[in-house]
Amino acid sequence: MQKKITLLFFILWPIFAVWLSFHFRINAFFSTIVFYGILSCVLSIYRPYWIKKAITVSLLTIPIMIVIDYIAESTGAWLIPFSVLPYRLFGYVPIEVIMWASLHVYAVIMFYQYFFEKVFIKKIWDKKSERLLLGEMILFTLFLALLFLVPRVLNIPYWYSVFGLVGILPAVIFEDFKYPKVFQKLLKTAIFFFYLNFVYEITALKLGWWSFPSKQIIGQVSFFGVTFPFEEFFFWIVLFTLSILSYYEYFFNKEK
Repeated sequence: MQKKITLLFFILWPIFAVWLSFHFRINAFFSTIVFYGILSCVLSIYRPYWIKKAITVSLLTIPIMIVIDYIAESTGAWLIPFSVLPYRLFGYVPIEVIMWASLHVYAVIMFYQYFFEKVFIKKIWDKKSERLLLGEMILFTLFLALLFLVPRVLNIPYWYSVFGLVGILPAVIFEDFKYPKVFQKLLKTAIFFFYLNFVYEITALKLGWWSFPSKQIIGQVSFFGVTFPFEEFFFWIVLFTLSILSYYEYFFNKEK
């Protein structure tokens, strides 16, 4: 009964979040709290023993997101025009993106664990997760080296398509074919976050929280009076949750 009531609250919350956003004209920073932070708090109350693991994974997301967002913002793949802070990391990465990435990943993992995962694996680090950490450190170090030595290399055309095809789609395909039973649980979680992310996207574009100035896109989609790149719809709204959980299952949850 508790899960049914919680699910009903989660289904209704995005509608209320839209009302809050328009009524109070909140900015991009507070939008992450409204759309993801509240749900994360509720899930944390119900599953406090998962908090440590979910926080660990969400924090690991930040360096990768910094790399992705730096290239995206510098090439115009997407842009957050206004930030609550007067400075941006490396001149481009706003605090809003870091906030969004960590809260989004945290909410996805906690939602998945609460509704669909029966096994509690307390251990966080093993050989797989340690390799992930090492790989992330190498990638971020390489990014810093390129940034300070040959920054023009980071001017990657069609960046949204590139990182989507390299970092998002393969993980989803691998999980689907390798662990189809696990993938079914991931898909159920992705259905809810498709709804949440879609509502968030429409609200964000209506209120100007972000935009897509680059013309280097493979196509566009339009819903409810707003138009945005096909890559945003496919790689974020449709596949991003599946990719988060695919990486999570492989590196941290032992595909149970």
